[in-house]
Amino acid sequence: MNVRTGILIFAGLLLAKTSEAQLFGKKLGELSPVTTKQDSAVGASNYADILKDAEVHEGMFKIFKKKQKVYFEIPQCLLDKEMLLSSRVTATSNNTDVSGGEMPLHPLLVKFTRDDEQVYLHRLSPLNQCDPMSPIYQSLQRNNVEPIMEAFKIVCENADSTGIVIDVSFFFCSDQKELSPFKPRTPLSFILGENPLEGSFSSDKSTILEVKSFPLNLNIKSRLVYTVDDYPFTAIMTRSIILLPDEPMRPRISDVRIGYFPLRKHIYTEKVDELKKVDYIQRWRIEPKDEDVERYRNGELVEPKKPIVWYIDPAIPERWRKYIKLGVEDWQAAFEEIGFKNAIVAKDYPVDDPNFDPDDIRYSCYRYITTETANSMGPAWIDPRSGEIIQADVLFYHNVIKLLHNWQFVQLAQVDPKVRAKVFDEETMGRALRYVAAHEIGHTLGLMHNMGASYAYPVDSLRSVTFTRKYGTTPSIMDYARFNYVAQPGDEGVNLLPPLLGVYDKYAIKWGYAPIAVENPEAERPILNKWIQEKQDDPMYHYGPQQFSLFSIVDPSALSESLGNDCMKANRYGIENLKYITSHLLEWTYDEGVTFEKPEELYREIFSQYRRYIEHILVYLGGVYLDAPVMGDQKKAYKFVSKEKQQEALAFVLEQLRAFPDWYCQPEIERNFSFGNTKVAEYMGLVVGSLTSSGILSNLSVWEKQDGKDAYTPVEYMDDVYNLVMEPTLKRQDLNHYERVMQYNYILSLMMAEGKGITGEKGRRSLVEGDHTDICSCSTSHLHERMAMSPVDGSDTRIVANAVYHYELEKVYKLLKRVMNSGDRDTRAHYRNLYFEVSKFFEN
Repeated sequence: MNVRTGILIFAGLLLAKTSEAQLFGKKLGELSPVTTKQDSAVGASNYADILKDAEVHEGMFKIFKKKQKVYFEIPQCLLDKEMLLSSRVTATSNNTDVSGGEMPLHPLLVKFTRDDEQVYLHRLSPLNQCDPMSPIYQSLQRNNVEPIMEAFKIVCENADSTGIVIDVSFFFCSDQKELSPFKPRTPLSFILGENPLEGSFSSDKSTILEVKSFPLNLNIKSRLVYTVDDYPFTAIMTRSIILLPDEPMRPRISDVRIGYFPLRKHIYTEKVDELKKVDYIQRWRIEPKDEDVERYRNGELVEPKKPIVWYIDPAIPERWRKYIKLGVEDWQAAFEEIGFKNAIVAKDYPVDDPNFDPDDIRYSCYRYITTETANSMGPAWIDPRSGEIIQADVLFYHNVIKLLHNWQFVQLAQVDPKVRAKVFDEETMGRALRYVAAHEIGHTLGLMHNMGASYAYPVDSLRSVTFTRKYGTTPSIMDYARFNYVAQPGDEGVNLLPPLLGVYDKYAIKWGYAPIAVENPEAERPILNKWIQEKQDDPMYHYGPQQFSLFSIVDPSALSESLGNDCMKANRYGIENLKYITSHLLEWTYDEGVTFEKPEELYREIFSQYRRYIEHILVYLGGVYLDAPVMGDQKKAYKFVSKEKQQEALAFVLEQLRAFPDWYCQPEIERNFSFGNTKVAEYMGLVVGSLTSSGILSNLSVWEKQDGKDAYTPVEYMDDVYNLVMEPTLKRQDLNHYERVMQYNYILSLMMAEGKGITGEKGRRSLVEGDHTDICSCSTSHLHERMAMSPVDGSDTRIVANAVYHYELEKVYKLLKRVMNSGDRDTRAHYRNLYFEVSKFFEN
């Protein structure tokens, strides 16, 4: 599929699906059929027979278990009450897609109702809202019938008719799509070429293992067996039903200028001339205890009514566990600034509580996952009525240790001898795990990535001992500013890590969690706006949303893995450090009698880090600084990167590409590794070919139309590309292998671009954040982050690009004709081949 076409298809699908649509799946017109597959021969016709020889579990629902039969006794008073139904993979035989401890699907908002013969399980969607006193409400009711997921035959009532007994055995021991152990296929997985596992269910091998009931929730544990690609697949599933409060938490309306995960609502009202769309932030319910309200109002620190408690998996080795606890509790400082002490705490799994179950939706757990995956993620699960976070998880995949090891080596080995070790000491790895924990906990508090945070710092401040010890590498732990790769050999005492918690993080917690004594969410907005206005001119408090390479990365002030407010300056420091590390690679990794597997891996990591540095700079080309203005703040939605900065970036890329093979491709190093270890020339050609991207020309074309006098026009830009790429030829210099590769890819990209009328974005966009592993997938809900898009969609790019590409090709053709007989043998052969290709192109 053409990448551009794929992007448009996905964008359309994404716009068609609200966040609630992802939560609740089907539209009203696509309801699951009513199922009545209960065993009609229950063998019991009255309550006494149900009780006989049954395990009885008292709680929210009374649960009876008789061998493989499970019955719910639902109190009449809990009918029509809203609940969450969740499904967690407790254990699995195949963790390709879903690991033990993970929820592959969002919890469902449900309720039970009844008639004379059956109890119905309804799946609810609170997306649409309306004042019940409005005449619109009756239409909303007609057009939003609550669909039925399942129907259960009433077996009997209890002795005093306060409860109804139903057989739920089939429901919890069958292949229920909404409670599946498999990840669903989505438009995003289709575009990314992912192929989630699917299985054929084996009912005869599946069974209910355990039931538990508590005052406000219950758990059913089942073993479900499937066949996946002709292989057996088994998953232990824990399904939880939890009763939600009658009165939802008061929501807080989100603001695009601060990074919280949103929950979309559609409000039908006659008071505005359109469907009113409102986003609530996702957050925990943090409020003082009733008896502490006056103390809190008087400025005393108080403990919240319901603190956030994190339970740390005992499978995590003790030498790491204590740093994870520190990372969790680093957030206490942010809550203390708004009057709450011990608002978030980390504890071990309680060994003396027989009712504790890490798969119970009441408990938030930091889970250890033994897979080769090098990642960590922090999904949170909400009450979809209000955005209240009910429970969260952090999934700590084992090989994140490898990722942190290699990152610290390629970013810090020039200044920190400890990261040159084969196995890091406890403190060196612990500090990195603490950073990961704090970042993921931030997500579980509702915070999105703030990729613009590190842009607040002047680059040279990152070499200052006093500055970095106070502020770290970024104002926000929610940034992807890993370690201080700006620090140079000899910069003793400089802090090499992000802060434990940045000033933006504390500000964001205040904005999202500080109680505001007004009557409703709308009344909060002036106060919340004032808090933002107080900080809007301080870059330390700026929110720069994450940009996704699937769409477009155009803003160089909000990049993943970058440091400082000038990527050219910061990344020049970084590349100098890579040169130093490469020159010492074999020395620092020497281990008598051991293969070169680890140094070869680190050699590739150096290449990956170098690519990050180059790809940061590519974003300046056609780049646009993005903002989120509101009326009255005098800001603009976008501003083009200056002509001078773009020219500096273009020169930087070509300068660094030409120098790269000289310091990286060292025979004395490479001959120790497997043949063809790196593809340096291929990468260099890919970068140069990407310089002709239609996305760059599209943005420059818009700038030219808006401000022709000061704009960097498409023709000027392409002339600069020509002069830099063809510079050795213009100077009649012999070309080495890498120069020939770059020129070939440049000219090929021009021919492909003009031949198609518009060059595919695949080249450039596959470079930007191409195959880099990011800590923190978090969850699919993170795709709701405000996606920073290019201000134009290239609608007139064909007209502009075709003319520019043809003009540049004509220049190349004339130059090749002049020089085809100059230079050494390889250079002449190169020119003649290119001349032949371009001539053939024009002939056709």
